Parts: sequence; C-alpha cells; structure tokens
Amino acid sequence: MASNELLQGLIEATLAGSAAALLVLALRRPMRAAFGAQVAYALWLLPALAMLATLLPAATIAVERLPATPALVLSADIAVTAAAVQPGLDIAALLLVLWLCGALLAAGWLWRAQAAFRRGLGQLLPHGDALRAQAASAGLPATLGLWRPRIVLPSDFEERFDPAQRALVLAHERRHVARLDPWANAATALLRCLCWFNPLFHLAAARMRHDQELACDADVLAAHPQQRRRYGDALLNVQLALQTAPLGCHFGFGHPLKERIMLLNRERPALRMRRAGMALLGLAAGATAWSVWAAQPPRTQVLPATGDFTAEIEYSADAGAPARSVLSKRFGESFTLPGGAGGNDMAITARVQPVRMQGKLAYDIAMRVEQDGKQIASPRMVVRDGQPASLRQGEDVAGRFRGIDLRMQVAARDPQAALKGARTLPPPPPPAAPTAPPVPPAPPRMAAPPPPAAPAPPPPRPVIAALQSGSVDQASRALHPPRYPAEALKEGSTGVTVLVVDIDAHGGVTGTRVERSSGDARLDLAAQEAAAKWRFTPAMKKGRAVAGKVRVPVEFALDKPTQQAG
Repeated sequence: MASNELLQGLIEATLAGSAAALLVLALRRPMRAAFGAQVAYALWLLPALAMLATLLPAATIAVERLPATPALVLSADIAVTAAAVQPGLDIAALLLVLWLCGALLAAGWLWRAQAAFRRGLGQLLPHGDALRAQAASAGLPATLGLWRPRIVLPSDFEERFDPAQRALVLAHERRHVARLDPWANAATALLRCLCWFNPLFHLAAARMRHDQELACDADVLAAHPQQRRRYGDALLNVQLALQTAPLGCHFGFGHPLKERIMLLNRERPALRMRRAGMALLGLAAGATAWSVWAAQPPRTQVLPATGDFTAEIEYSADAGAPARSVLSKRFGESFTLPGGAGGNDMAITARVQPVRMQGKLAYDIAMRVEQDGKQIASPRMVVRDGQPASLRQGEDVAGRFRGIDLRMQVAARDPQAALKGARTLPPPPPPAAPTAPPVPPAPPRMAAPPPPAAPAPPPPRPVIAALQSGSVDQASRALHPPRYPAEALKEGSTGVTVLVVDIDAHGGVTGTRVERSSGDARLDLAAQEAAAKWRFTPAMKKGRAVAGKVRVPVEFALDKPTQQAG
C-alpha cells in the first residue's frame, strides 16, 4: 500500500474516532442519569466502531474498461529531448515516519509506567484466589494481566478493611475480570499510542476509565443492595492511587471520588429503562458505523469488457464538435456508430473482424455510409491492434468542409484468443524501385504509367507512384502530401501502400481502403489520411463525368545519405 493511502486511512480513522468521542463526552452524563452507569460505559464502544468502519470497503462505481489512449507523436523536426524530472520530497512518507516515531514513543512511555507500577508492588505472594503485594498503598487493590488477570491486594488488606468490605472489594475486582475490562484498557492504550498527536483521545481515555469504575460499582451494588454504606466506607478507606497501571483496573481509581460515593445513594434504573438504553445504544452504534462508511469517497471499479473488443470512437459532422463514445462489441457483429454534431444526417454502420497481418493482430473494419436511407459509400480499413484509424467522407463547399470525420481505435479484450481465430492476410508485395512520376496536365482519363526504365534516387518524402481510372488534382496533392510518421521514420520503416480510392462524379473522395499494406500500419494510415484530402479528376463516360475508383500506390522511402566534400 502506498504511503499516501496509509496516511489517508490514518486521517480518516482519527477524524471518525474524534467525532465519536466528542459525541460520547456529550452524552455520557445524560445517558447515565436516564439508563444507568452500564449504558454510559458501553457508549465508549462508539469511537472504536467508528474507526473500524473506515476499514470497511467503500461504495464502488462500476465503469467499463477503456482502451489505452494513443500517445502524441511529434515529428522529428519539432521533437525535443525531455528534461529529467528531479524526484521530489515525499511528504506523505515523511509524515508517516513522524507518526510512527510518536507512536513508538507513546507506547514506550505507557510500558514504562506499567513496568514501574509492577516493580513498586515488590514480590507477589499467593493469597487465596488473589495475590498479595508487599506494598501497602500503590494503587491497590487492582486487577493486573490480560490473558491470566489476577487480583492484587495490598499488604495491609485485612487491617484496612473489615470482612464485609473485603468481600465487596473482591467482588468489584472479579467483576472487572468478568467484564473483560483489562482488555478494554489495553485497547484504549493502543488507541492513545496510535493517535498520540490528538489530545482528545487522552482526555477520552481518562473519562472512559471513570465510567468503567462507575459501571462496576453499579454491578456490585445490584448484587449487594444492602451493602451501600459499607461499600462507600471501602471507597473512602482507599486513597486515590499515586501511581497507576495503564492496563490495570484499580478499585480506588476515578475522579471525582465524591461522584462515585454520591451515586451509591441513587437507585438503579428499572429493567425496562436499561433495556431501552441498550436498544438506543445499538441504534447509535449502527448509525455511527453507517455514517462513517457512507462518508467515505466511492471507489471506482473497472469492469472487464463484455464483448470481444472495445472501440473508442470520435465522430464529427460538417466540421462540428466531435462526439466521443466507447463501445464493447463482438467480432462480426454489426453496430451503428453514434452520430456527430453539425446536423449531418449520415448513418454509419460497421463490422470488425480480426485478421492476421505479418503474424500480428489487426482488424478488418468494413463500414457502410448511408444518407437519407441510401448507401453512398462503403469504406474499408485494415488497422493493427491498438492503432488509430481515420476516415474522412465529404467535400469542401465554399471553403467549408461538408461531411464526416471519423476516428476509431480498436483493442481486443483477449488479443491471443482473437489472433488464434483470425484469417491471414496475403503478404504485401515487395517494394518496387521508387519512381518520380511526370506531372502531366489533368486529362479526362489517365492510364497507368509504363514501368521505369531505370531506378531513380528515392525522394525525400512519400510520393504517388501510379494512378489508374482517373487522376489526382496536382494542386490538391501538393497541398496535402502524405506525412511520413515520425516513429516510422526513426525506425527506418519503408514500403509501398496500395490504396483504392472511391471518388464521386465531382472528384471528391467518398472512401479509401488499403488494397495492399506496406507492412506498417502507421504508413498505411498516413497514406489514407493524405488521400482522403485529395481532389480527383473523374473518368468520363459518354461525355459525362462518372464516379469510379482510383488505385493509388504510395511509396515510403528514405533519402540516401549525401556525400559531403572534405
């Protein structure tokens, strides 16, 4: 567990215990007057219950697992080396060390007081079912010990008390043992050590010990109702201990002693009142525990995806604000993508199938674009697992884009299982020698250029190697050239991506798909993003421009190193 979580837990427990202790300090006297000393003593369970309630699991908010967001990739010309981050001081760990040191010191102080009290008793000798100390007045009679508690009597026990008083004193101490009061004192000492920095806990510990003695007095007088005077004489006969044991139960312990003697003349509440007090105590304990639990901040629980894959989708229409959503679907299941902003009435349905591309997991994403109930495009993309894919559908009208922008990132719930059942895509063709195509005027129809006579030096940036069934507008191509991905450029990735671009009768791009991959999904995506922005000169049929398809090989190659004169 991290240091900040431990510190947060300590703070929550301290606040809950402090609030409950304040409540008990305010209610102990009214509860004692109405329901008896036993109910008032039982109130001290509330701080412990409140602190334990902070350990209960908080309410959880279930959310679906989201795919990892792709990292921002900077091009090589603007990338800079990140400065090393200097580790800072862990304040939470420092506070925990300080708290631990204080807790150990407090525990040492209490243990020293316990050991000093025990040494002051001298040798303990058997005396019936009790022990007799050599000391005459060192906070005795008292009950010491946890696992085997024993009653310790002073050396002058017979001289200071008559037989009736001795019986009442022994009954008092035996009642402490029966009620497990030594364990209650040990738990109180532990809380004082853990919350040594809070003076409220030390004040509450003294008040709890006083209520403990009053409750024990009430139990003894309930069993011996005719011995009230002798019991009071025994209390007066015992001087308040000058030295006490933190874990012991002392017969004469408690301030003020006058209050203990005055309570001897008070009649014990009726049985129904005591039962009502215990019922009220139970309600208070439940309400305290529930209040502390409910006050904890809810914790987020990430649920596994219910489908085979999770798709993170960002969609916008007519250059409007993008709409983002996350879907969990099964492979082969058709689903509708959520609509974007801008008033566009296009509807997009998609289907995702896993495929194996060069031994790695990829996805074949087939989409259907409809407008007014009619299909207007059917783009298809192949992207690798976790890599983003994009689609741009529409045209520029009066300087404003009219259409849809779609970005999708797919991640399998179980990549290994998806890869086992995936079909294998044919390997990409070997990279051909790069060519520098001529820049002819835009003809109505353009045939594929002949193969190059000899290889030419590779261009410094990806270019279009060939066109078929139409031609690209040269100004559009120059305005939106393919961008060499920075990471691919750094790794030296090269290859040829063969695209099939769907164009309408006006030369606008209605869809792109990868016919043959370059072997690197980043290069394929860069080629698709560039082609989606181009304008084309459509083919002519019977004197009219018609929609068609254009096959566009886009090559990504690296410049050869230049020789520098020495």
